[in-house]
Amino acid sequence: MAKGKTTIVSMTGFVEYAKVFPENLDTGDFYEKTQGAYITNFYPEDDEGFKAFFDAGAPVASLGHDTIKIGNPAIASGKYLKLKRPHVHTTVPEWGGAPAVFDHTQGESLKKWSFADDGELGHGTKVTVKVSVWVDGKKSIQRLEKMAVLKHVEYDGSATGSAIDMDSF
Repeated sequence: MAKGKTTIVSMTGFVEYAKVFPENLDTGDFYEKTQGAYITNFYPEDDEGFKAFFDAGAPVASLGHDTIKIGNPAIASGKYLKLKRPHVHTTVPEWGGAPAVFDHTQGESLKKWSFADDGELGHGTKVTVKVSVWVDGKKSIQRLEKMAVLKHVEYDGSATGSAIDMDSF
């Protein structure tokens, strides 16, 4: 049995391409083994988010790829982390499934965000995420656990980037 240590990291920032509901689960070929994945590009509001993530033991690079990705310059620092969670975890079933998404647009609450009633999360939606970072020696696994929507940006299916007007940027 693994002896590693798990740290829960809380970060506030913005999401892009938020596929965090069963209704918009990413079912691409890359996630065939887990029957899909819940993923999002998460842009921490400030460098403290990155610092907390790496201080918890997340790797700066994995398999030759940087953990911090360069993304949309109109969102926060323009740098993001790819956060994900498998639809079906092949070893521990409770580690799979959609992350809990809460509606904090009117303040903290236990009200769940409804994809059908509240809508999909558009690019630039402000959220707080909780991510588990498990570390055992040089091994590290990161998993999106929960998300709280602080300020909703309506999803625009025709948009190819941010909800922020790039013409006036």
